[in-house]
Amino acid sequence: MIRVLLLFAMVLIGIIHSALTHFMLVPFFNSIIVKCLILGIVFGLINYIAAELFVRRLDKLKKVNMQLRVKLNTDKLTGILNRRAFDEDIKNLEEHNGSYSLIFIDIDNFRDFNNRFGHDVGDGVLVKVGQTIQACVRAGDRVYRYGGEEIVLLLRDYDKTNAWKMAETIRSEISGLDNGSYPQITISLGVSNYPDDGESIHDLIVASDQALLRAKQRGKNCTVLC
Repeated sequence: MIRVLLLFAMVLIGIIHSALTHFMLVPFFNSIIVKCLILGIVFGLINYIAAELFVRRLDKLKKVNMQLRVKLNTDKLTGILNRRAFDEDIKNLEEHNGSYSLIFIDIDNFRDFNNRFGHDVGDGVLVKVGQTIQACVRAGDRVYRYGGEEIVLLLRDYDKTNAWKMAETIRSEISGLDNGSYPQITISLGVSNYPDDGESIHDLIVASDQALLRAKQRGKNCTVLC
């Protein structure tokens, strides 16, 4: 619809331009209206084609930029978001009026997978965990590989109770994964909530990290609330 209006506008501009040109530069004669119409249409079509090519080029550049942005914000191994995406997202949380929860997740004994069975096995564990977590959350929830074997969930409009339920669902799903002949995969989780546990996302990062540490100290494979 917008492009049709653009074409109409270009033709109209062309007609006006041609009419002014003829009235100012050549004597008036019977075919002036026809000439104005023809020249106006040609002029308008040329402008429309130029504008259409420009719009297509702009759309292509936007698509390329979007693909590049997605690539830059995606962890290559697991396919979930990366630390860069997390750092960008938390800048916008100040504008979020509702509650939100932050869950820190760490794969238990992850170094053993790498040291005993090799990095390919460790990478496979990371991929399984990342995909499982992504399958558990809502479409709008954000899942990040925060660093190494640590994964972070940002859940908007989640109170602490629902965040704990989500954490336990994820923990149960991970524990039930088939890891073949290798040891069972388990995770530890630390949960915090805004505004219950802090006044900013930075407070929640500290709170979730401390809760995760307590989960490790309690024997791992458990969820601890801040």
